[in-house]
Order: sequence, then C-alpha cells, then structure tokens
Amino acid sequence: MHLLPPRTLLAVVVLAAVSPALGAQERQRWSAPELDRAIAVRDGRSGEALTFPALLDALAEADAVFLGEIHTDETTHRVELGVYAGLVAHRSGKVVLAMEMFERDVQGALEAYLAGETTEEQFLAASRPWSNYDSGYRPLIEFAKSRKLPVVASNFPKPLRMRLAMMGDGATLDALGENERALAPKELFPNGPDYWRRVDNATRGHGAFFATPDDDERLYSTQSLWDNSMGEACAIALDEHPGSSVVHVNGGFHSAYWDGTVRQLRLRKPDAKIVTVAVMPSSNPAVADPRGAPVADYVVYAEKRATDRNDDKFSVYVQDEIEYRLHLPRAAQRGESVPLLIWLADDGLTAKDGMALWQQRLGAECAIAVVEAPYRETQDDLVEGGRWFWPDTFTEDVESMGAALEKIWAFLLRHYALDPNRVCIAGEGTGATIVSAVSLRSERISARAVGFAPRRYAKLKDIPLPLPELRGDAAPPEKSLRLHLTPADEAWWSGELAEYETIGFAASATALPSDPWLVESELEATVRTALGLPVTAPADDAPRRHVVATSQRARLWARLRGAREAGRDGALVAILGEPPAAGASTPIEVNVHPRDYASGFRIPRCPGPFGGSTVVVMPKSTPAETVEAWLAIERDDPLNKMSRFHRVRIATTDGERELADVLAALAEKGRKNVLIVPATFCADGETMRALRLGVREMEDQMTLRWLPGLGG
Repeated sequence: MHLLPPRTLLAVVVLAAVSPALGAQERQRWSAPELDRAIAVRDGRSGEALTFPALLDALAEADAVFLGEIHTDETTHRVELGVYAGLVAHRSGKVVLAMEMFERDVQGALEAYLAGETTEEQFLAASRPWSNYDSGYRPLIEFAKSRKLPVVASNFPKPLRMRLAMMGDGATLDALGENERALAPKELFPNGPDYWRRVDNATRGHGAFFATPDDDERLYSTQSLWDNSMGEACAIALDEHPGSSVVHVNGGFHSAYWDGTVRQLRLRKPDAKIVTVAVMPSSNPAVADPRGAPVADYVVYAEKRATDRNDDKFSVYVQDEIEYRLHLPRAAQRGESVPLLIWLADDGLTAKDGMALWQQRLGAECAIAVVEAPYRETQDDLVEGGRWFWPDTFTEDVESMGAALEKIWAFLLRHYALDPNRVCIAGEGTGATIVSAVSLRSERISARAVGFAPRRYAKLKDIPLPLPELRGDAAPPEKSLRLHLTPADEAWWSGELAEYETIGFAASATALPSDPWLVESELEATVRTALGLPVTAPADDAPRRHVVATSQRARLWARLRGAREAGRDGALVAILGEPPAAGASTPIEVNVHPRDYASGFRIPRCPGPFGGSTVVVMPKSTPAETVEAWLAIERDDPLNKMSRFHRVRIATTDGERELADVLAALAEKGRKNVLIVPATFCADGETMRALRLGVREMEDQMTLRWLPGLGG
C-alpha cells in the first residue's frame, strides 16, 4: 500500500468534494460530516442560536473579522475555511486574509507563491510554516491562491524577537537596523491591566512569564509584540485594500474579550467595524452554550473530532464514559430528602473500595456516589486500580472530570430525593487534588468540598483561576473548599490558597491530627459536618486499637476493620506503618483462619460474566493442619453450592498442589477464568509478583486476576 503525502491527499479531498464521479458513498466513507452538522453558532452575548449562513451575513458587514482558534482542532480549521470562503462569496472577492501563522519577514515568500512565481516546496522552505500547516492552514492559502486573493503575514518576526533579547534590557525597536525596523510596528501601544491579569492568570504556574507589574514595562514582552504586530498588520491591510474586509486568524487568547490584537487594531482604526468570533471545540456542540462574561460577538462550537500535528502527536476524540457507584439509604427510597456525598478515592483504589468505606460509615444517613477514576493501571499488588490523571494531560483530565462531576451531581438531583443544600464532594490523596480543582473551577455545582492529604498537586498551578470579572451576570454557586494537610504540604498550599482568596473563593486548610488515633474520626466528622449530619466527639476514655498496614490496599482493608471496631464500642483505631510502643494500643487481630471461610460467603468470587475459579494459595510454612482445613473447604466447595458458575481450589507454593499445577488442571477442564488469592490478610507486592512470575506462561492461555489477600 502506498500512502499519499498530505498535500496530494488534500488535492484528492478537494476533488472528492466537487467530482460526482467518485460517488456519494465513496466520499462518505472517510470524509468528515457536513460543516453545518458539526457546529453550533451562538450569539456571544445573548446565547441565541444562529445558522451558519446567518453568521456569514452578519460578518459580511464588518471591516475586520477576528477568528479566535484552538490551533490544532480539525473542525475549527474547517470553520475558518468556511467563513473565509463564505465572505469571499458575500463580498465578491473583496476580502484580505491575515494570519498569525506567518511572520512579517516572510511576506515576500508568501506573495511570490500566491502569484505562482515559486513552487510550494520553495514557499515552505522560505516561510517557516507551523508544523500543522498541511492539515490546518494550507486549505486557506490554496483557496486564496486559486482566486488570486491577498494574504497578510501578520505576526512579529521571531528573528527580531531574538535580536531584541540579545540586546538586553532597555533595547527598543529603534535599535534595529533599517531593514529590520521596517518589519516591526511603527509604534507599540500598551495593552491594558485587565488583559495582563488574564495573561498572568493563564501562566501562573510558570512565574507568570516573570511579568513586571507595570503595563508599560511589558511593551517589549513577546505577548505585546505579537498583539501590536498583528493589530497593525490588519490596520495596514485596511488602508492598502480600501473596500475590502480583513479576516484575521489567530489563537483565541489574542482576540478574547475584544482585547489583545483586537484592541491594537481599534487603537489604530477607531472607526472600523470589528467583529470577533470565538471557535470553541465541544464534544456536543448542539447543547453547548456561552457561560460567564461574553468572550466574543459570536461563538461557534465546533465538534471535537480530531487534532492535527501537535508536538509530533495526533489525536482523535471518542466518547468518554465515567462510571460511578450509587448507594441510596432507605429514607431516600421512601422519598425523604437526604444529603449527598460524592467521593473520589486515592489513586490505586476503585469505586467499589470507596463505597465499602463510606457505606459502612454513613450508609444509613445519606446518599453516596463514588466515582470511578478514568484510567486503570496495575498496582504493585497486581490489582487493577484507578488513576485520575497523567501529567501530560492534567489540564484536560481535570476539565473532563469537572464536566463529569457536574453531570453526576445534576443527574442525581434530578432523579432522587436529595437535598441540594447538603451536598459534599470529597476525596483523599490524588482524589483530593481533583476535588480541589473541580470545586475551584466549577460554575455550576453548589457543594462543600473537602480534601484529605492531597497528593500530586503541583500541576494545579497550570490551571488558570476563574477570575470573577469573567463570570458575567450569573450568580456564582455556593461552594467552599476545606483541606486537611500533612505538615509537608502546608507551605505549598498556603500560597495556593492565598491566590484563591484573591478571587473570592472560600478555601481554607487545617492540619491533620498529629495523633494517628484521631485521623479517621476527624475525617468522618469533617464529612458529616459538610453534609449537615450529627457529629459525635470520641470519648476521652475510648479504647485505642490499631492495625499495622504498609500497602495502600492493606490500609484500606484495615480501615474497614477499624470502622467495624469503632461502630461496636466507640474505639479509636489507628492505621500504622509499624507497631506502637508497648501498651499504647491493642492490636486488632487480622490473621486468616480457614474456619471463617467454610461457609463460602467470605471467599471472593472470580469476576466475569460466567464466573470462574477462585484459587486460594497457601503461604510458605503454612502448618499441615491449616492446609488440610483449606482442602476440606475445597472438597465441600461452598462456592459451587451457591453458584454452578463458581468454584474454589486450594494451591500451595510447593509440592503436588503448586499454583502452576492447579492452573494447568483447571485449563485442561476448560476453566480459564481464575482469581488468585493468597491465604493471608494482605500480601505485599513482592509476594504477589513472585506468584505471578511462577505462572506467567499461563497468562496467554487463561485470564488470571489477582487479589493480594482475604482481608477485604
């Protein structure tokens, strides 16, 4: 198979669009949907829906149209071509295309290509095109070339920026040579403080680009040079092409809120009629609507379908599904209004784990929704657990999870007897980091947010704050954030929460108890307070007990044991990494005894649509009488008595019942779905990896699942 190069492929696409010889069926096999089916147009101020032709009618009356884009979105590029071609038709060809994607010093190369004086290869070699030129911007250039229309390279030349930087502080445009100076704006106008506030907010995780507080001192910053250059280029184009309209394509930030490049044109052409269009990718354009302060005269929601080259990566969008588990107390089932807890567990755990923890504590008093993390990864103990984000996609993952939580919250309030004034969104570890980000940014959810010992939170600095001046007239939701921090986290969060205070977001932090026996009770008390549920302080003479647990899963299972102990007699239970001093606490017995599993109810079942086999593995040095007790359970097989789709088998680490031999015997009988569980409370990762190493050759023939112990 021979793959067509991108430019040849574009020619085929154009041919397919205009040639009936290919046939409609052939075109539809790989073409994108018609543009009007992939977008939704809204008036940027009123939110009123418009058709695409109506948008073109409105834009045709303007002297200058700014198209603010996301640089790599496929549908956005189609919108830009559609607007440009539509305005050319409306205005009988009197349209000038101006583009951020080309810099002023390549104007000659651009014009030579448009005039047919050079080849495309020569043009690209001389013009420093963006990496996604072929799929993103070539259609615009080729359309202009085919109709002999002017195109303006509007951006400030990178070589000049580098020259100014080499000159050091105090360098001005006048320090450039005559030819260089001709490529720069005649005059630089400052941007306003509101604009720089948005710039600083967008770059707050990067020292706000080391910005100075004085707007005039930023005159020679890269952002200012870009805006001035592009604004002046549009003004010059209006002068040189009287009666024509200028269509400028730029990154959305440069024209948002009629600022940046738009402001620079208006300062130079105060009487020009300027119209802005924000093109915003959306997973569902049909139901998208403008939120907050108006960002542009018109908003085009473009279907998120695919992106072109971005740092040597491409992507397509598919429908995401976020799962969650829901528990409703009997009161809610009777129609009585109850509070709602939405919980996000730490990385490595699942929604099932989180539900086990909170249903045990609050299940009779409130509804509980536990959200499944969107990514799955195998943990150190071989169990698949959740993961909330990856560093490279942190911002996108937070945005996606924020949308998911808004939908979960709204769905539950629509369909169940829940009190909208008593909602708590809470999490711990990395789940607490997601809770912090979502509570900060959501403009819909009214809830008290609580986070315990947030982890991996540094990239929160990459997320701009929701500035109150951009909120618009809509009343903000009633929301707050309360964090419980370890001593190591307090310094970082003090600075972050100080920034939240400047935008009016009610956020506070407190230290986790230094006494480990009070940690679990405080966690529950904080959530109860947020939900408006009664809180009972632990008794001064409450018995103290503990479980030593070092892995995350062992700690979870120990917490479940501890909650049962606390429910029995009000004991304070600590989950410790090592035993406490003698006499400080009573250990909770967590050893595994065969007698407790004889009925089969506590033996975990192999998951799967048709069940499977649970293989319980005896640790080394298990006493012979204990092995025999487990073998008696296998002979009786209580799992098979309860369901013909399940069975229990016993394996040892050596001898005739080695794990590999037991699996081979199951495979011979066609039983290939297996859950392997050590007969211990919770094995460590090293133990689990050793078990897997001994049977890895079976993974091609069987579906092997792992659980590190029977303590759950």
